[in-house]
Amino acid sequence: MTVKYLTDLNGKATDVQLSIRDYLQLLEGAGELPDHVKEGIKCGREQGRLGLTKSTDEVMQKYAKANVNS
Repeated sequence: MTVKYLTDLNGKATDVQLSIRDYLQLLEGAGELPDHVKEGIKCGREQGRLGLTKSTDEVMQKYAKANVNS
C-alpha cells in the first residue's frame, strides 16, 4: 500500500492520499474484526454504560505516579 501525506505550509500532516484499490481494501477489511475484538468492544461499552470506567486523566495519573516511583 502506498500512502502519501499531504501537509500544510508549516509541514504539518493534514490529509492522507491512497489509491482507490487500497481504499476499497481498507473498507472491505474494516468490517472483519475477530470475534474476541468484537466481544471486547461489547464488554467495554457495557462497562461504560454501568459507570465502571475511569477517565483518561485518572489512568494517566496512575501511570505518572508509577514512573516517579521507579
